[in-house]
Amino acid sequence: MTSEPTTLLQRDEQQGRRYPLFVERLLLLTGVVGFWFLHPMVLEQVDGIGGTIAAWCGLPLVLLIVVEIVGRFVQTVRNDSS
Repeated sequence: MTSEPTTLLQRDEQQGRRYPLFVERLLLLTGVVGFWFLHPMVLEQVDGIGGTIAAWCGLPLVLLIVVEIVGRFVQTVRNDSS
């Protein structure tokens, strides 16, 4: 085994700490549970086809975006603390 860098840009990189994947799983589960509880509320607030689109398309996308942002924030905080 050689000690030469094997990255595309020939950089020396250090191995970081392992990221706890259970945090990502908990966040995703929170998003699914949030969808379960918020879906009927969205359907009640917005009538017609707009409510159906908002409840079945908009709400899951918004929840996934929020979960992803929180996950990236947790990862950033975790990496900055090392």
